[in-house]
Amino acid sequence: MKKLTIRDIAELAGVGKSTVSRVLNNDPKVKAETQEKIRKIIKEVGYKPSAAARAMNNQPIKSIGIIVTRLSSSAENQALSEIIDFFHQHEYEVLVLESRYDGKLLGTHIELMVQKQVEGIIFFGFTDQGSVDKDLFNGNIVMIAVEQPGISSVTTNSLQAVTHCFEHLKANKAKKIAFLGVHESDIQTGKLRLDAYKSVCQAHNVTPLTYLTDMKYVDGISGCKALLNAGADAIICGTERLTSGALVHLLREGKSHLPVAAVGINDYIRMLNPNIFAADLQYAQVGKEAAVLLFQKIKGNNKNTDTVVQPIMTVL
Repeated sequence: MKKLTIRDIAELAGVGKSTVSRVLNNDPKVKAETQEKIRKIIKEVGYKPSAAARAMNNQPIKSIGIIVTRLSSSAENQALSEIIDFFHQHEYEVLVLESRYDGKLLGTHIELMVQKQVEGIIFFGFTDQGSVDKDLFNGNIVMIAVEQPGISSVTTNSLQAVTHCFEHLKANKAKKIAFLGVHESDIQTGKLRLDAYKSVCQAHNVTPLTYLTDMKYVDGISGCKALLNAGADAIICGTERLTSGALVHLLREGKSHLPVAAVGINDYIRMLNPNIFAADLQYAQVGKEAAVLLFQKIKGNNKNTDTVVQPIMTVL
């Protein structure tokens, strides 16, 4: 069904577009009978004025801002889609920008959103982003992935994810379970997941075998090759891109039988290995949690500093 416009409402009511616009703008000079007729039609068809229409009628435009680290990230896009859907349902316009892991650019984007007078922001945090003023936007700020004192956050459970992957591989008789991860300088994706791997190795009295690299697909290929050369008979991949690279390397080398467990899952990984064991970080649910949290803050229903840790869901 096409989205109705002011012209459509005017034709249904048998009036001009300007009359519909005046009714939307609560013009008292429009006859009560005409107002009632137009409002009844608007309610029946579920018409909602666009942002442009509201602006023309001098009605306030409700808006929020979202800053992702990478628009190319499948994980962040899962969360982004849920956030946008939630706020569109509540008639908010959404401004989306990309920080590219650049603290200076993040600051510039936040300043722009202050100028745009958005009611609140959700942003994906990262290591070395710098401190964000918790009092901006009347405190209506929610961070995803990392935490900062005084700002509400929604994070994933790295310890739970890595532990489930390790225990699955161990239960399937793997002896030398390696970890392919990101450099420790990346706190959330790198250090926390590496620490989780070391912790579970210690609990099982297993010597850790690790390869730390950047977050690129090609790094997954080289990392998988290095770990196989080091004698690994199973690999835990710490990110979706590293998983994709590792699976491609195994396919090329005719070693797709080697057990791999993934922290994070997407359609490309499922295509490469439909039976892979994965700890789904549930980024879609992370997005929902962040959206609800920000909405509550905007409405004045929650001024607490909340920390939500989203549990994982295992996929096999």
